[in-house]
Amino acid sequence: MLDRMIDQRCDDLYRAAEAQDAPGFLATLQDLWERTEDSDPATADAVLVRLCGLFDRLTPGLGARLAVMGGAMVENGADPTPLIDPVVAGLCDALERSAEFARAWRAVTDRRLPEPGLENRAVLGAARVLSGPLGLPRRLGLGRRLPFARALDLAVGWSIAEDWSLAATTVLQQSAAIRADLSRRPRLAATVAAVEDDRPDLWCLPRLLAVLDDEPLIVLHRPTGRAHAITIRGIGDNFQLCTLLAHILRDHVPVTIPHPSWVAAAVDGPPQSQAGRIVARFDLLDGAGERIPDSGRPADIPLLDGHRVVVLDSPSFRRTWNLGRTYPMMRPSISLDRVLSEEEARMWSSRVAPAP
Repeated sequence: MLDRMIDQRCDDLYRAAEAQDAPGFLATLQDLWERTEDSDPATADAVLVRLCGLFDRLTPGLGARLAVMGGAMVENGADPTPLIDPVVAGLCDALERSAEFARAWRAVTDRRLPEPGLENRAVLGAARVLSGPLGLPRRLGLGRRLPFARALDLAVGWSIAEDWSLAATTVLQQSAAIRADLSRRPRLAATVAAVEDDRPDLWCLPRLLAVLDDEPLIVLHRPTGRAHAITIRGIGDNFQLCTLLAHILRDHVPVTIPHPSWVAAAVDGPPQSQAGRIVARFDLLDGAGERIPDSGRPADIPLLDGHRVVVLDSPSFRRTWNLGRTYPMMRPSISLDRVLSEEEARMWSSRVAPAP
């Protein structure tokens, strides 16, 4: 049961949407956020359900603003389930328009693509570039100008993609089940891939869609010849992976145990502490003997005989990095499933490339 004033504000949003009163809608949305920012989970859930009924009644721009608030409520503990489908639909629409905007822009001008998140005047200016008589087309025959209404539609899509992305990245960080669902949606994967080169500001999307969950690794510790079967979930980059491998194997291989605050910052604790920078405990190599970049992601580790194999060597030089997580809301985990037998360890040692 919602508080009477909160319920009234939700009703006001519906009325503003029906009246196409954009300023009134945004003012009411801000007021509602201020009233619910510190609400209990039950209230946050109820408000988010009501808000999600608005998406079909709004313009894409207002829908993007509503999605940002929905994502903020999820960050504060609301169940993300009602938000998933409308956010994916709005994001895909914005990304498809963004991809078409970039193609049309290059067809008519040599200027750099506009920065994301355009203000209203800049959106109109970008639309006029696609539709108006601003110089000659770059390639005669390919530089046909668009009708202004279509040009404006594409420019709006380009400008609001970042807002939809903020909500989507919040949802993607919530659980492995959500990530698995969204990574299997072909329209989302295709639209994200279509803009990846032109929209570096949306870098989180492809990386989150590629996060590995319930992924088995074979981890071979070269100095001792020991091998381990490990499962990882929700690890955003190889900085985290390196820290968590040292933590999970601390009782099985010789290693200087990572400071507890390093591990906490890599999993679910405060991202900052007084413990300084993390110091690498291993060099990470793949089965072919290539160094696994710390800034890369586990999904990039190549397969060897159908398995992702990580070879741990003693550090060849001192490497450090900042504490924290690439995705603060995503809770990674790592588990040691079993220590492989000596025979299995020798078999894997024979398959990987020799030490460099």
